[in-house]
Amino acid sequence: MTLDDQMLKIAQREAARFAESEREALLARADYHTAVRRLHLAGGSLREIAEALGVSHQRVQQIVNDAGGSWWRRVWRTRIVKRDAVCTYCGLPPSEVAKLIAGPNVYICDACVARAEKAVNAGADRGPVVVSKSLTARCAFCRKRKSAARPLIAQPAGNICGECLRVCRQILDDRAA
Repeated sequence: MTLDDQMLKIAQREAARFAESEREALLARADYHTAVRRLHLAGGSLREIAEALGVSHQRVQQIVNDAGGSWWRRVWRTRIVKRDAVCTYCGLPPSEVAKLIAGPNVYICDACVARAEKAVNAGADRGPVVVSKSLTARCAFCRKRKSAARPLIAQPAGNICGECLRVCRQILDDRAA
């Protein structure tokens, strides 16, 4: 049996029209989902959007997730994960030290405070804790440079000045009282 050429041309033309309609439907769906997501990102709640569009809030949630997610998901993915609070100087975690004092991206435990105080009081090197002779080195806590009244204790992980050391001692003494 042979196919009728006239009917074959009609079927091919309708197939092309159908494929174009499907493509347009997919584009319209993507535009719709993007518009719904933008409504949500602009501050609209899922329920408000659902009510306005006449769909369930679960459907709106699916649309928002399929279109890229909510603002909260974006915030959660791009958050800055803070590093664990361990002593910058000796590397011990809070569970292994009596006290841990936090500074700007730097931590110091009570044992390292005591070692640094001994180095300042002795005025000489005490093993890994040394009084810095550098004029350009800065304190990891306050970012100030060394001065006659502010000795700087140098360690590979970071420096601490005498003033910050006194503040750490006050914190430790206040906590103990």
